[in-house]
Amino acid sequence: MTPADVLVKKLQAQLAALREITRAVSRAWSLDETLALITRKTARVMDADSCSIYLLTDDEELLLKATTGLAPDAVGRARLKMGEGLTGHAAKLGKPVAASHAAHDPRFKYLPETKEAAFQSLLAVPLLARGKVIGAINIQTRTEREYASDEIELLSIIADVAAGELEKAMLYEEIGGLKEALETRKRVERAKGILMKRYHIDEPEAFARIQQQARSTRKTMREIAEAIILAEQV
Repeated sequence: MTPADVLVKKLQAQLAALREITRAVSRAWSLDETLALITRKTARVMDADSCSIYLLTDDEELLLKATTGLAPDAVGRARLKMGEGLTGHAAKLGKPVAASHAAHDPRFKYLPETKEAAFQSLLAVPLLARGKVIGAINIQTRTEREYASDEIELLSIIADVAAGELEKAMLYEEIGGLKEALETRKRVERAKGILMKRYHIDEPEAFARIQQQARSTRKTMREIAEAIILAEQV
């Protein structure tokens, strides 16, 4: 097989991998499912022992949201400031950062909760959606690895695809949360009206009764409100 044939075969494999990731992620129904699919398939495509995604919080910190190789308990706990660690540097600079022996790099920051001491190399690229950094994705290996330019480019392309899908998933989740909050408010308002009419009490007192009942039964205010509405309809 000639060098040209090898290159063509490698490019075909990379394109196939990108198609697989795109199709899989497009079928995801939630942010968590999208994150899990991206990390799992990227680790396999990049032949890495770990793939992790950090998303930017409202406090301008990078929060670990999904991983295939780090400690599962670190998800939702491990944080990096923008510019902190190799992954934080990638997010702040808006470009890839790689190290064959990450722990020896002066920019490296060890996060004990992730138990990442077992990994040697690290490649991180920013997640950019519409020109704005929303996080970063990294891959790690247990052995030292010099990342070639085509590997860096492949992870960058994966990151571009992932960022678009993650932005949509986050928007859907936000809309879903707002919709849920609106529905809860509507039910609580209706339940308050029922209690005010039934017991001849004012609005603050009706709300306090719903709140107290929720606390004592360890149920949500929406559940209590729905029970009051249902009882009124019987």
